[in-house]
Amino acid sequence: MSDKYFEIQQLIYRWAWGHDSHDPDLVATTFAKEAEAMGASGRDAIGNVYREAYKIKSAQRRHALTNFLVLEDGDEKMVVQHYLTLYIIRGKTVELHLTGVYRDTVVLEDGEWKIFARTTILDAPNDPGDLPLKNPAGTY
Repeated sequence: MSDKYFEIQQLIYRWAWGHDSHDPDLVATTFAKEAEAMGASGRDAIGNVYREAYKIKSAQRRHALTNFLVLEDGDEKMVVQHYLTLYIIRGKTVELHLTGVYRDTVVLEDGEWKIFARTTILDAPNDPGDLPLKNPAGTY
């Protein structure tokens, strides 16, 4: 197996670790300079979207990302998808919160793989659990 597949999986895992740890700086490092995500354009703007969200999120989240599949292979651009299982922890209670699929376009930028775009396909409507409900269901 090529090192690039391992590198891309590690990239996605770093994103999840940063997100679950409420670390917007780590999350931002996983995106390409010109990425489009979360309604924002550019790595810094995407990091700021996460930074603002972390100010109001109260529940601990844990992303379990599995079943990685390469949809489009390339030397500088790839499309990968994987299952998302998201748990929310409230006090001593762990809840299965949502499931779905992340489909990521990743690009090789300055010798490192970065997320350029992400599509999120949820299996059921999303109630953020501890945030005002904005976009309840569908593909993001």
